Amino acid sequence: MRVLLTGGGSGGHIYPALAIARGLLAEDPDTELLYVGTNHGLERDLVPRAQVPFAAVHARGLLVRGLRGKVAGVLSAIRGTAEAWGILRRFRPDVVVGTGGYVSGPVGLAAGLLNIPLVIQEQNAWPGLTNRQLAKRAQAVLVPFEEAKKYFPERTRVVLAGNPIELPPEPLSKAEARARLGLLSDIRILMATGGSQGALAINRLMLRLMSDVVADPNLGMIWATGKRYYEDMKAQLHQQYPHGWDESRVQVFEYFYEIQTVYQAADLQVCRAGAMTLTDCQAFGMPAVLVPSPNVSEDHQSKNAAVIEGRGAGIRVPEGDLKARRGEILALLRDTSRTDAMAAKMREMFDAHAVERIIDTVREASKTPGRRD
Repeated sequence: MRVLLTGGGSGGHIYPALAIARGLLAEDPDTELLYVGTNHGLERDLVPRAQVPFAAVHARGLLVRGLRGKVAGVLSAIRGTAEAWGILRRFRPDVVVGTGGYVSGPVGLAAGLLNIPLVIQEQNAWPGLTNRQLAKRAQAVLVPFEEAKKYFPERTRVVLAGNPIELPPEPLSKAEARARLGLLSDIRILMATGGSQGALAINRLMLRLMSDVVADPNLGMIWATGKRYYEDMKAQLHQQYPHGWDESRVQVFEYFYEIQTVYQAADLQVCRAGAMTLTDCQAFGMPAVLVPSPNVSEDHQSKNAAVIEGRGAGIRVPEGDLKARRGEILALLRDTSRTDAMAAKMREMFDAHAVERIIDTVREASKTPGRRD
């Protein structure tokens, strides 16, 4: 089977596509893959590192302000569609799998024009514009939440399947994870991250919470500031704590390079509400204080957070409310029975068979009669 994958702009679109690629190869090593992205997105670096063949087309977002930006977006889409047409004609895939991001638009459109089966994998509770538009041409749309189904056209075949991720082959106990990180085993630990670049609002909250945690020997914190903010946060912390702090209770990093170990060590997380972050929370049963980013298209993180909160697996706190709700977050960290109940709800949402269901859907779509030349 020949499969063309497309999706880009952010890791939330790229990592699911790579997980699907690995799943396809694990099932059939003879599967031929090609990933189509842009030369300016993260996919340009991540995909070749995963040893998946890569090709680039022109694409840019259409949800921009101003006539000039919209015109440039349309022209880029036309050019990208023509480039995708040529790539599809040369590669001749049996099926195209799109995971979202603006590059999926021209590739999905070209697939439709060439009558090549298209499968869409949506990561969020609120589907992105590109995936909503492409759904009209797709053989199937995969969604992680029941709540997402209503946003697609009535005749769309929608398949419920969680976001695909890879889990450690041998999970750690909480004590083992903490020992690996050098953290005490008998305290309540809050983990926090705003992603690889960080989130200023979350970092400011953690600066305030630091004093509460340092003062309480029963609490701990493991915090990734993000690369953008690390030096500034480190300077402020050293000014506040010139003699340092007990690193068996409090650890501050630029980035969590062993994030799966951190998930297995912590009791509660403060984080954004991106789709893949939520999938990790589900996989590790991590109750969450969700701080939706106000800077993402169509405010989809707020909708993701609303689903998690509605299921009783976390709480949603807008950036503007973080300072006022600091005490509530501390109380939640200390409340073992409540976080245990939230953790159980989070685990219930995890789809351990997502990759298999996605691959089955892709294989089924690849058998749809259609033109390949």
